[in-house]
Order: sequence, then C-alpha cells, then structure tokens
Amino acid sequence: MLDSTIDSLPTDSPLADLGPLAWVFDELRKSLDGANKAAKRFVREAAQLEPGGLDAPDPSPLRLARQQLHQAVGALEMVGLEQPAQVLRGMEAAVHRFVQRPQSCDEAAVQRVEHAGFALLEYLQAVLNNKPLQPLALFPQYHSVQKLAGVERIHPADLWSFDRLTVNMPAPEGVSPKGYSENLRSLFERTILLLVKEQSAAASQSLMRLCASLSAGSADERARSLWHVAAAFFEGTSQRLIPTDVFAKRAISRLLLQFNALMGKGPGADVDQPGQVSETLLRDLLFFCAHVKAVPEAKTAPYLTRVREAYGPMVCSGSITPRPSWVGLTRPCLPRRASGYRPPKSRGACSPVAMSIACVRSWTSTPWWGTRSGSSMPRLPGSPPL
Repeated sequence: MLDSTIDSLPTDSPLADLGPLAWVFDELRKSLDGANKAAKRFVREAAQLEPGGLDAPDPSPLRLARQQLHQAVGALEMVGLEQPAQVLRGMEAAVHRFVQRPQSCDEAAVQRVEHAGFALLEYLQAVLNNKPLQPLALFPQYHSVQKLAGVERIHPADLWSFDRLTVNMPAPEGVSPKGYSENLRSLFERTILLLVKEQSAAASQSLMRLCASLSAGSADERARSLWHVAAAFFEGTSQRLIPTDVFAKRAISRLLLQFNALMGKGPGADVDQPGQVSETLLRDLLFFCAHVKAVPEAKTAPYLTRVREAYGPMVCSGSITPRPSWVGLTRPCLPRRASGYRPPKSRGACSPVAMSIACVRSWTSTPWWGTRSGSSMPRLPGSPPL
C-alpha cells in the first residue's frame, strides 16, 4: 500500500481514458517479471563460478533484462505516464550499469530493482482504481535504483509533474538592483556556508535579500526569474515553511555554482556554457516553493506568494506536505498520521501477485474461522469445508 499521507498533493493529470493503461498493464507486469528473472539468473550463474577463476559471468541475462525494461519505459510513455516511466528509466540505468560492471550485480542489488518494480506496479494499480496518488510516492524506490546506477543528482522534482517552467517573472519591486562582483560572491558564499551548517534564519533572510537584488539587477529574463524564485525559496527556509534537508542543501550549493557561472568565473551546475541559467536548478527551487508546510500569506511571505501565483495552479494550489514521501531518506520516520500508512522503504517489498493471493486467502478464510469460533458470520462460496 502506498503512502496515503501525501494524497493532498496534486496528482498526475488524470488520464482521459484508463483503457490504454489497462491494456498495457499486463504486458508491463510480464516485462518486469521477465527482467527480474533474468537478473536473478545472472546472479545464480555468477555464484556458481569459482572465486578468482578466469571465467567471467555471461552478461546476456542482464542485457535481456535491460531490453525488457526499455520496452516497458516505451509502454508507459505511450499512455502518458511520464513520471512513472522515469522510475523505469532509473531501473534500466541500474541494470545497464550491471552490464558494464557485473561485479556490482549481487542479490541485494537485484532485490532493490525488483522492489522498485513492485512499487511501480502497486502505483499503477492504484491509478487504475482511481485512487488519488501522486508519483512522488515512488521517490524512495527511484532514489534506490538511481543510487545503483551511480547517478549523482537525485531529486524529488524528477517525479514532479510541472509544465510551466518557461514562465518569466518580473523583477521584484522596491529592491535596489545589484550586479555580479567579487565582493558579492564572497558574501554569498559565506552566507550559504552559514545556512548549510547552522540552518540560520538570519542567513536565509540575508540570502533572500541578495537574490532579490540580483533579480532586480538582471537584464536576462531567465536569470531574473531564477533569482526571484531563489529569493522565494530562501524566504520559505527563513520561516521554516521549507525544510533545510539534504535536497534543499544541495540546491543551495548549486546556487553558488550558478552565481559563478553567471558571473563568468566558471561553468555552473547543469549548464552547458558559462552564463547560462540552469533550468534544472530552477525546477528544483520551484518544487520547494510548491511543496511548503503551510500556505504562505502575502504579508509575511511576499516573494513566495508571488512565485506561487506566477507559476499557475500547479504551484499555488496549496500543496501542503506535512510529511513528504522523501523525508524517510533523510530523517527518522514520523509517527503514523493516516490509516494505511507504511514507512517509505516498505513500499514494493512484496510481490503484487503474492499480496493478491494473500488477500484472497484471508477473505476466504474469514467465514471458515467465524464458523469454527462460533460466530454468526455467513459462510461464503468457496470457503474451505469444515
């Protein structure tokens, strides 16, 4: 069962017709099952070889698993489920690394890929049942397979459905513009270091003012928008509306690289040439502005309010996350808040087929147990004979 504490968040755009998904679901399940069996076969064959021997394990089963996962990615893209397809891409990348480095493919690694597939099937089954879930529920499994693939940047925004990234924001009003300089870069670096180490609200407010001034002094529309969104992000961290977790700290560190890139002192994070704005960084910052702990008020959080309004309903829809699905990766799990909640890492731990069989057996054994215990529960057809 997927995490129900995040059902208040915006879900994927509802599919106009669930027929295509229902049509490919069985084939997708077969592809994932075939990929899991092929990977497990490789592990068994590798375990049968003599340690330190000259014979290398045959990677053909891993290539077959990668091919089946690639076909599954295409099937999900065809029915318009881009974010779940991103999880499959992570699984495919992990298996591709197994092909390149067979020694990294062991039973534990294969199990992590398998559990990601189980969680994906559980999510798709929920979509078919019209349950209000969002792709962010799959982030722990996505994070796990991306780690296997050796990916450095792994962010919850990868599973966030947002298509208004091209919106440009005006410069903030009533702010003195500032340009890029060595003194400002030094101040920016020291303040970021203070925020990352001590999570200081004063440092967040100082960075908010600096970013607002950089936005007002930027002639380029994309740079102006980036610094305006950054000001809103730091405003949220200063008021504890945005948690300063490991993902936020990485975004903060990449902002310093972006400053250097726009200043012309070197390439920044996720930019092809010096002077370019990182659209990936902008998307990550918008993700934090959208997923705040409480809806900000215009008087107390003007930058954050303007950003959420400018980028449309996906950002300003009041997305409140008292316990985001990625929290379990960076801090202890919070107490249970809603019925049906399970810790993030337990999703996908069981095969959907095994879970279905267990549910059927539990349902059919209920009247049998009621008869044996003297209860008046009616006996259902198909229950075991007394």
